[in-house]
Amino acid sequence: MIRKLRETWTELGKSIFEGERLTANLKAITSVSLLSVVLGILMITINIVQHRSIPIICTSALFILAGGISAIASGFFKARKVSEYCAIICCLTTFTFYAVTGSMNGFSVVWAMLMPIGVSYYLSAKAGIITSAYYELLLIVLFYTPLRNKMAENYSEIVMTRFPIVFLAVSSTTIVAMVNYHRLALREMEYTDRLNEEVKKQTAVAIERANRLELMSEEIVNTLAVAIDAKDRYTNGHSFRVAAYSLLLAKHLGMSEEEIVTLRREAMLHDIGKIGIPDAILNKPGRLSAAEYEIVKSHTTIGGKILGKSENMEGATDVATFHHERYDGTGYPTGRKGTDIPFHARIVAIADAYDAMKSDRDYRKGLAPEKIHSELVNGKGKQFDPDLLEVFLQIDTAELEQAASSIDMGMLREATLPQIIE
Repeated sequence: MIRKLRETWTELGKSIFEGERLTANLKAITSVSLLSVVLGILMITINIVQHRSIPIICTSALFILAGGISAIASGFFKARKVSEYCAIICCLTTFTFYAVTGSMNGFSVVWAMLMPIGVSYYLSAKAGIITSAYYELLLIVLFYTPLRNKMAENYSEIVMTRFPIVFLAVSSTTIVAMVNYHRLALREMEYTDRLNEEVKKQTAVAIERANRLELMSEEIVNTLAVAIDAKDRYTNGHSFRVAAYSLLLAKHLGMSEEEIVTLRREAMLHDIGKIGIPDAILNKPGRLSAAEYEIVKSHTTIGGKILGKSENMEGATDVATFHHERYDGTGYPTGRKGTDIPFHARIVAIADAYDAMKSDRDYRKGLAPEKIHSELVNGKGKQFDPDLLEVFLQIDTAELEQAASSIDMGMLREATLPQIIE
């Protein structure tokens, strides 16, 4: 029995006020505290009008003081314990004074009937037990000991005989109910904690699986890019460098990290259509004939068809299909112009042209930086989106070189977004 009581007392020491329940409780305490201030003012006014003694007026003032401190503590500082201590001290002090002095011919002690409910509900079951036990003990001392004769001056016989019993019945019933409520709240919190923990575990598992899929997807894109570049001996690493330049431009444009990740995959696969172009044409040492050039140009439509088979590759399909369109509408394969060309395709078009001019060919060496800059400027508003090109031209050449060198230095299979853009 004693062990059970100890366990119950320990349980009651665990707070049930957390999260939304704490917020609601603090609001309730603040409201009750303000009500106590109003009641204190009302009691002082009545006591002054009825010419009550100074001690009685002081106990009424105590309600104003305690209520004010409690309202400030709970309303502004969220200090629930301060409000609890204020309420307990105020209740014990005023009840002791009213009970011992027999204030208002003993009628003042009647309000004590409400205390177990108020203290237990708004503060805690533990506070309700302490307060009620003190009240009951004080009533027993006053009414069931030799002090009874002294108390008879202010209390009737029936009040002294029955009130302690009635109070014990009311407070016990209230406290039992509040103890059960406290236990149920603790069980609910434990269940919620277990549920949240399980959700965290499952979320961690889901995130890990998603990361694995993301890594797998990244590796597949990288592998495809390597395969694409391996088909054309003149453009080894081209897809990675175009992706790197595209991401630098995207970064300077202030695009979100999520959009940058998407753009990288699209840029890596922009030339996937070259898989369908004969090796003899792709690797021809010299300039292409008009017919051969038309075949090479078809890599845009081939790429669009390959990627278009996947519902999740809509953006990559657009980039593969339209990265050779020109801003003035003279490009291929459809002659789109201006902002009708997909935004990411316009970004990749600049990066693709930059790398093409910078790369060596059998029939020419890579262009010097000044010449590349000049060619880009000449294509402003013609081949390239003027606004995007303006931002690209502001990127330092050293930054572009660093991005390209990080790809060329053995990272073709392991290249990731942070390595490219940081």
